[in-house]
Amino acid sequence: MNYIKHGTLATLLLLSANIHASADTQKEFKQVYQAYQQAVAHKDDTQKQLLAEQAYQLGQEIYGAEHQNTLNLAANYAEAMPSKMAEERVALYKKIVTGTQKLHGEASQQLIDPLISLTEATVQLGRRSSGSEFIDSAIAIAQKKQDLLLESKINFEAAKIFFEEQRHYRKAKRYLKRTDELNSAHLPANALHRLEVDMWVAAYETGRKRHNEAIERLNNIVNVFDENLDFEHPMELFAHSRLVAAYERVGNSEAATKHCVAIAKMRPWNNNIEQTPLYRQAPIYPRRAAEFSREGFVQLEFTVTPSGFVEDILVLNPDENIGFQKPSIKALKQWRYAPKFVDGKAVPAKSTVQIDFRLND
Repeated sequence: MNYIKHGTLATLLLLSANIHASADTQKEFKQVYQAYQQAVAHKDDTQKQLLAEQAYQLGQEIYGAEHQNTLNLAANYAEAMPSKMAEERVALYKKIVTGTQKLHGEASQQLIDPLISLTEATVQLGRRSSGSEFIDSAIAIAQKKQDLLLESKINFEAAKIFFEEQRHYRKAKRYLKRTDELNSAHLPANALHRLEVDMWVAAYETGRKRHNEAIERLNNIVNVFDENLDFEHPMELFAHSRLVAAYERVGNSEAATKHCVAIAKMRPWNNNIEQTPLYRQAPIYPRRAAEFSREGFVQLEFTVTPSGFVEDILVLNPDENIGFQKPSIKALKQWRYAPKFVDGKAVPAKSTVQIDFRLND
C-alpha cells in the first residue's frame, strides 16, 4: 500500500466488505457513492460535501462503524467539509485515527495518512494545540519501521502544513530541515522526492534573502535533470524560472539569460496571448498620483530580444494616464522573458502588457 496519499480520494475495499444492510440500502449507497465520485471529478464542492456525508452515513449501516470502508468514507467526508466546519473535521479525523488504531494497531503504517490529515485539520482550526503530537506520532511509526524515505515524506508533509501558518514558521523550518538532512544522507540526487524538497528549500532560502544559497540549490536541480533525464519535466521548467528571478535579484542578468533561453526551448511562444514575465519589477507609484488617490493603467508594446531582455517600448495609450507612463517604462525595462524560438533559433518578438496602478483599500 502507498502512504502519504494526503488529500486524495479514499478507496473502498468492496471485495472484503462484510455487508449487513438491505438490498435497498446497498443500492442507495452505490448510487450516492457514484454521484460523489462525479462531484469530485467535476470539482463541485457543495455536492461533494453533501454526498460524502450521505455515503458515510449509509456506509455505517452497510459495513459497521469500525470497518475500513467506513473509515475511508469518513475521511472523504472530513476532507469535503468547508472551513466553517473545522471543529467537526478535527473530531472526525480523531475518530478515524482511533478506529484505525483498533483495526491495525497503534504502530501501523495505516495510521500515517489519518495522522497527517488530523495534523492539518488541527492547524487550520487554530487552537492552542498545534498538531505536532499527531505528526510526530506518524514520524515515530516510520522510524520504528526504519523506513527513511517514509520518514522524510512525513517530515515534508509536516513542513508544508506548518508553513501555512505564520505563527508555526519555526516549526515548519525544523521539519523541512530534517527532511533535507534525510534526503541528503539517504536518497540519490535524482530522486523526485528529493528534487521537490530542494525546490522548497530554495524557496525558503529566497524568503530569507539568501539568494546565493537558493541559486546553488536550483542549479543542482537543473543539473540533475540535464544529466539524468532525456525528457522535459515541469519541475525543471520551474527551476529555470526561479533561477531567472534569483540571478536578477543579485544583479547577474548575464547568468539569468541562460535560463531565459532554456525556458524558451521548453515552452513554445504563443503569439495569441500576453507573454508571462520570468522576472518583473513593480513600478514605483507616482507620489502625486498617490496623494490625490489617482489610479490608472498603461498599455505597452515592446520587443523581447533573443536573450529575453525588453527593448523598443511603445506606449499604446499615450493620451491617457500620462503620469503613470514613465514609471511603467522604467519598470518594464528590468523585466525578463523567455524569447521566441523559430527553427531552433532565438529571434526578436513583439509582445504587449498592461501595467495597472491600483491603491490598496
